[in-house]
Amino acid sequence: MGSVLRRLLFFFQRNQFDRDLEDELRFHEELKAHALADADGLSGDEARAAARRRIGNPLRLREQSREPWSFATIETFAQDVRHTLRLMRRAPAFTFTALATLALGIGLNTAIFSVAYGVLWRPLPYPSPDRLIIVSSAQQTETGVKTFSTWPTVTYEGLRTRVTTLDQLAAYTSIDVQITGRGEPLQVPALGVSPNFFATLGVNPARGRAFLAGAAAPDDDRAAILSDRLWRTSFKADPAIVGQSITIDGLPRTVVGVLPPNFTFRPVIARLGALPDADIFLPNRRTGDTGGNAQLFLLGRMKAGVTQERADAELTALVNEPSIAPAGALTTAGAFAPNVRTLARGVSLQEQGTASVRPLLLILLGAVSFVLLIACVNVANLQMARLSARRGELSVRMALGAGRRRIVRQLLTEAVVLSLVGASLGVMLAWLATHLTLPLVPQSMLPRLGGIVIDARVIAFCLGLSLVSTLLVGLVPALRVSGAAFGEGLALHAGGARTTGDRQGERLRTLLVAGQIAMTLVLLISAGLLIHSFVRLTSVSPGFESSGRDGVVQTVRVTLPQHFSDEPERIHAFARGVLDRIQYLPGVTSASLINSMPFGRMFIQDNFEIEGQPTSTLNAGRPKIESGYFKTMRIPLLAGREFTSQDTAAALKVAIISGRIVRDYFPGGPDEALGRRVRLGDHGEWLTVVGVVADIRQRGLDQPVTPMIYVPFQQERDDPFLLRFVAFVARTPTPGSVLEGIRAEIRRAAPDVPIQSTVTMDEAVAASVAQPRFRTLLVGLFAMTAMLIATCGLYGLMAYAVTQRRREIGVRMALGADRGDVFRLVLTRALRIVVAGLIVGLAGAAGVTRVLQRFLFGVTPTDPIVFTIVTLLLLAVGLMAAWLPARRASRIDPWAALRAE
Repeated sequence: MGSVLRRLLFFFQRNQFDRDLEDELRFHEELKAHALADADGLSGDEARAAARRRIGNPLRLREQSREPWSFATIETFAQDVRHTLRLMRRAPAFTFTALATLALGIGLNTAIFSVAYGVLWRPLPYPSPDRLIIVSSAQQTETGVKTFSTWPTVTYEGLRTRVTTLDQLAAYTSIDVQITGRGEPLQVPALGVSPNFFATLGVNPARGRAFLAGAAAPDDDRAAILSDRLWRTSFKADPAIVGQSITIDGLPRTVVGVLPPNFTFRPVIARLGALPDADIFLPNRRTGDTGGNAQLFLLGRMKAGVTQERADAELTALVNEPSIAPAGALTTAGAFAPNVRTLARGVSLQEQGTASVRPLLLILLGAVSFVLLIACVNVANLQMARLSARRGELSVRMALGAGRRRIVRQLLTEAVVLSLVGASLGVMLAWLATHLTLPLVPQSMLPRLGGIVIDARVIAFCLGLSLVSTLLVGLVPALRVSGAAFGEGLALHAGGARTTGDRQGERLRTLLVAGQIAMTLVLLISAGLLIHSFVRLTSVSPGFESSGRDGVVQTVRVTLPQHFSDEPERIHAFARGVLDRIQYLPGVTSASLINSMPFGRMFIQDNFEIEGQPTSTLNAGRPKIESGYFKTMRIPLLAGREFTSQDTAAALKVAIISGRIVRDYFPGGPDEALGRRVRLGDHGEWLTVVGVVADIRQRGLDQPVTPMIYVPFQQERDDPFLLRFVAFVARTPTPGSVLEGIRAEIRRAAPDVPIQSTVTMDEAVAASVAQPRFRTLLVGLFAMTAMLIATCGLYGLMAYAVTQRRREIGVRMALGADRGDVFRLVLTRALRIVVAGLIVGLAGAAGVTRVLQRFLFGVTPTDPIVFTIVTLLLLAVGLMAAWLPARRASRIDPWAALRAE
């Protein structure tokens, strides 16, 4: 304690202590001088000089005297920081370049980490989120492993009452509902949930209550629970909302609760990605379901201490029992195969929600890590070049008594200051980048946008990056000093010719630049592969003509209220009436409708059978369309006819099949298929084939062609639920020219039905490739940033080399070398560096780019075209970076260079 108090007293009385110490040192010097004068007979000046030599370096004596009285480490660090700031002010070009490079590298890493942490690793906002699982399944069939995410109601009820490894098992399904009676009709995302859904999550409403369970559950069939966001935006945060009646899908429902502000549940579907956050929750009790449809996602909470393997084993045993087996149930991915063992698997709710985006985010983290590494290498190279320029200064300091450890500590302090300032700028850059780019991210791409914030954890990550950059930026120059020939001799000849240490430093800088070029090549090739893949993807024909000389296809999509499912004739009347009026709107050349638009969310598949042939192992899409659909979409008719207005419910049941089915089952071609009969599902009606049309890419440009069996919209009676989803399509001369007219006709027929979306098919196609476009742009941006940094590094190295070798070049030119020889000399050296980096980079890219395999379309990870073009591009950029220093070297005046030396 006394030592600390003494140091604190010294801190506040430092000036007085320094004066006293100066007086004491002077007293000892004079005492020693008198002693030497008396003993050796020296004069006064000679005695004082000899006394100073005997006593030693006064600066080191002062430092040693202060150590017992001061916080030496803190004071030394403060001195180093002040010295660093002075150096930064004296060299603004170096300071700006170093800080900009570090801020860019650290900022990009922090931005991507904030996204990755918010989406992949931030805990879900529920109690014990690690125990929440989504139950999926798989079957090994003749065509391979089929995976299913949804289950029939009968299976859910059987599991819920018998499973013992789960505390709770809930069910939900994603739906869209309409809110009417409160101004403009609203279409909002919703979930139909089992009564124990919120108990499974461990969440209670902030207002009101959750749904009733058990025997009281039927009393809540007309209840609804609102999200906090919907309550505030659409109901103006009415404190008396609980107990009020609102109209949802044309039916009155009582609001029984409002969820907490921080509650969010965003369903994720493998094919569609992340759906919008649900704003309304409705009780979902499908009593009497025999297992024909499997539309329920199962959400479970494992009991404490239960392992995932134990839960999977019990669930698998239960779902294979005949009483609750899902055989034959129809899902969006097809039907459960009968007499095939079903494997049930529980997947963490967080893992299930992020599985589709996890590889991409990890790849982006790897890409920005390369950018940071390249940035740090570039700054380390700048530090190395600056260190060579400061050899005289550092050698003088060592000659005056500073030890190598002291110099190394000074250099590390400079790196710390640079890294911390760069990290501070990087955090600001990351904040700006996330706020500017997140609105541009496709909505289905990231499932947890609300979790992406720059908080304490992200700041801690940024500080960790600054530590890493400190080591990378400061360690190499520090090791260079500790092993270099610094000392008094160099202090006396600081301006002389290059030493062995200079040549060693030059070789190290050359190695660093070659490493930069290698890492840049890996990033550029990765970006090139993604660009080539994207070009291939966008060149794929969707199978229809979204725009052309005769106009564009405009779509208007609506979802009819759920109670319309009980009145199929009402759906048919609405659809036919609106379509008849749309066809006569000015500017409409043709119009039709379909219940599942290409590239849309709604797409149902089923197994099918061709009369007289074995049951197909494929699933086929089953869209319902009206007459004129193929004409409007410009889908070629290969044989037969289109549907007409005569294909009503009373007429012969007909179908039109796609070319994929003809190729697989009718070797005689499209004409052989006409008149044959097909049926969808195991118990569907037989349909007579009256036409064959060309294949289309129903689910996306990157998806394989799906067999399609088109059925007349007016003939569908067995499953009216699918008819609620109606998309009107019209070919018009210009986008939006008839949009208001179509809207008006829909409002005229159904004033309370909100319009869900209005897009052209060009926009739908563009939206289907939004994710590959976005990731291509990001990786391309990172690669261009890396190339810019590496190019600056090569330019800096060559420019510094020319400056250092100015005398040598002058001698060469004085001995007869012409300007062309000097130009080639510098350019050849740069070429050796670039080629060395390219060779290492090609080897690295051949291995690293394999992680991009799942994101490539029509391109291999070692595509020779991309490897060749990108390598030549980087070679050309590297030579361009060296051209200016080479040109400057060729214009050196040899006599002026020799005189300067």
